[in-house]
Amino acid sequence: MATLQIIAVSGPHGSGKSTAAQRIAEQLKYKYVSAGELFRDMAREEGKNIEEFSKIAEKREEIDRFIDDRTLEIAKAEDNIVIDAQLGGWVLKDIADLLVYITAPLDVRIQRMVLREKKSIDTIKTETLTREKSEKERYQKLYNIDISDLSIYDIIVNSNKFDATDCVQIIMTAVKKIIKGEIK
Repeated sequence: MATLQIIAVSGPHGSGKSTAAQRIAEQLKYKYVSAGELFRDMAREEGKNIEEFSKIAEKREEIDRFIDDRTLEIAKAEDNIVIDAQLGGWVLKDIADLLVYITAPLDVRIQRMVLREKKSIDTIKTETLTREKSEKERYQKLYNIDISDLSIYDIIVNSNKFDATDCVQIIMTAVKKIIKGEIK
């Protein structure tokens, strides 16, 4: 029987990665860690919103490095953990037992964020496109990572085709097969 100690769940904003990661952690009774929460905490400490703090992070690479180093540090120190992070797959690709990418079309993701954040579609779309452009550029510059390269992931799930429960079931099927030693 194989062990499955680290599951990394990545994906764009509004894709459902956090929901899936939290539910997987609950089902497995694993610890849940969110790199996004680390980023939001840092933004709050500086009195900035996410978009403002993303712009600051463009000029201060130590922000992304801190979050990614902290994510890796937590993963190395903990067993039985699900990590929800934009760069989770890339940061943890050498130590994670399962790399998951959850995605959905931009318009679907924006609708989800509108409902969650109670902002207008135009505001959410502008904020999301700005954040994602900033992240893509930062990760390319900082780590030479093309976040549109999904070849490192073990599972890619389109949460527009499958609801949150289905996404979790798909991922849990892989988890069970790994634990049983059916796949490596």
